[in-house]
Amino acid sequence: MKGTRLRRGARPLQRRKAAPDPARRARRREALARTGRIAGIGMLLVVVVGSAGYGVRYLTSPDTFPLQAVHFDSRLEKVRESDLRDALEGRLNAGFWGLDVEDIRNAIEDLSWVRDASVRRVWPGTLRITIREQEAVAIWNGEALMNPVGDLFSPDEATWPEGLPRLHGPDGRAYRVSERYREFDRAFGGTGKAVVAVSMDARESWQVTLDGGAEVKLGRQEVDARVQRFVRAWPAIQRRQSADLASADLRYPNGFALRWAQRGE
Repeated sequence: MKGTRLRRGARPLQRRKAAPDPARRARRREALARTGRIAGIGMLLVVVVGSAGYGVRYLTSPDTFPLQAVHFDSRLEKVRESDLRDALEGRLNAGFWGLDVEDIRNAIEDLSWVRDASVRRVWPGTLRITIREQEAVAIWNGEALMNPVGDLFSPDEATWPEGLPRLHGPDGRAYRVSERYREFDRAFGGTGKAVVAVSMDARESWQVTLDGGAEVKLGRQEVDARVQRFVRAWPAIQRRQSADLASADLRYPNGFALRWAQRGE
């Protein structure tokens, strides 16, 4: 074979290395730098999250910022102190910053005589609570109280105020019946008697009870006109009758039927 002969002691021929690619080296350096940055950010996040967790635990610790006082900014007449203590039981032990004010507010608003409440922290260690109590204007179906906007609530019956009008009607008609109670009470005021009860049945037929116990049936149609006719006639009726009224049926087209209480009734 013909070819190049190597002399004894001569070095074999070596292939010349290619010159380094500057762009490739730059990309490699950028990849290494990017990996380093990601690792650094990861370590920083670990430190920050760990520090934040420690900071939250520190700030919410009852020993760091203890709750010093609870103030009620409202004058309470129906909400009992014992009920408030029960509602707050176990909810005031987390320290000033650890308090769950929303949970505290919800627990207070669950009390029957509370209409709504607001709860706020006041630095450095006070919790201020404002309570708006329910106002009872009537008894609904003998089992609940009604407030001025027709909402129903059911406190302990032992706490019900005395002298409330008694309203009866189908479910969902509480506000309508309360409106008619106010209208009837004004109208029958012309007789010198107050309305103490109003009832509406499923057919929307009305009946009222006056103080003294007289029951007055009004029916479904021309109710206001019937009431006004009775009120206008009442002074003349009283002049002719000294007995107490026991009942009145105003559903007649041109008059009404009256029944008078007998002695001893």
